[in-house]
This record gives sequence, C-alpha cells and structure tokens, in this order.
Amino acid sequence: MSVISQLNEKKARGFARHCFEKITEEKLRDMAMGPASEHDMKHWGLSEGEWEEAVSAALADMQSEKTPPSD
Repeated sequence: MSVISQLNEKKARGFARHCFEKITEEKLRDMAMGPASEHDMKHWGLSEGEWEEAVSAALADMQSEKTPPSD
C-alpha cells in the first residue's frame, strides 16, 4: 500500500499525487527540508501540516517506487 493512499485528507492526497507525478525526487527532498510553500498551501487549500505530510508521502512512495492509487 502506498503512503499517499494512507493520507486522510483528500486534498493532501491530491497534492501528494501531484508531487509524485510532477516533481523530481531531488526537488521533493529539498521541499521536505525547507519550509512549507505558502503558494502551494493556498493553491491546494492545505494546512502546513497537510503540506508536510503530502510531501513526505510523495517522497516515501517515490523512494519505494510505488505507484500511488487513483481516488
């Protein structure tokens, strides 16, 4: 089971899936180390915690080479 599929918030799952599909692993690592993106949070309707969980989930799935499930 992918880590993304375990996220409770639907918007966070959508953002995590976007990250998994559109962002490189290197960029995701950089995102995980820095502050949450105000732009992303506003655009996706996420809290800071949801943003952090989504980025971490996308990175974990990418590193384990799992494909996130569709909704």
